[in-house]
Amino acid sequence: MDFITYKGINLFVGWTEDNSVPVESLPTKPGLYAEICWGRHGVRVGETGRSVRGKIRHDIRWFEGMHNGTEKPEQLRRTSPICMAAKELGVTGFRFYLVSDDPRLNDKILRQECERFLFEWCEKHAQLISWNFQKSWR
Repeated sequence: MDFITYKGINLFVGWTEDNSVPVESLPTKPGLYAEICWGRHGVRVGETGRSVRGKIRHDIRWFEGMHNGTEKPEQLRRTSPICMAAKELGVTGFRFYLVSDDPRLNDKILRQECERFLFEWCEKHAQLISWNFQKSWR
C-alpha cells in the first residue's frame, strides 16, 4: 500500500529507506511531508502552508544545529525522540518524503485535517514509531 486516501486526497505512505526525495526535488508549494529516522524507526509527519522544500530545508538546518550543538539552548535541552536522534545523528540519520502537494492543500483547515489523520495512521503503523508530538492545529 503506497497511498491512503483522506477526503479524496491521495497521501503517499509507501516510505522505504531507498525512495526518499532529494530536497531539491520537493515542491515549493503547500503540502504534507514525512521525516523518517530509519535507524530508530521514527516517523514525523507535518504540514506547511508555504513551501514543502523550504520547510524541509529549515528542518535540515535544525537537525544539523542539534547535532553540532549550535541550536538555541532551549532546543538543545529538548529530549523527545526526534530531538535525541537529531543530536546524535544530524541530518544524515533522516530521510524526507513528499506525502502530498495536492492543490486542495492550499486550504489550511483541510491540510491540518489531513495531518491529524496521518498522525492517527502513524500511531497504528506496524514498523514505524510515531514521533508526532508537535501539533500546528492545537
